[in-house]
Amino acid sequence: MAKTDDNAKYRNRALLVAVLVVLILVAHIFLWRSDMPTGLKLTFTILNAIGWTIVLAPILLVDKWIDAIRDRNGKH
Repeated sequence: MAKTDDNAKYRNRALLVAVLVVLILVAHIFLWRSDMPTGLKLTFTILNAIGWTIVLAPILLVDKWIDAIRDRNGKH
């Protein structure tokens, strides 16, 4: 039963990440097709990448850390 839950958990994570990546790519495509100056487009792209890194990296790293603790304790 635990293995099935793990598979569903990883599938849900993969789906969430895939949806986020697609949405971010679509937003950047619309950004780069706009009539803004190129320097401003590049600035927004860099700020967006930094922002997503600041938001997502801690979430993913803490999740991996919790999984490691559960594995160590045999509760996973």
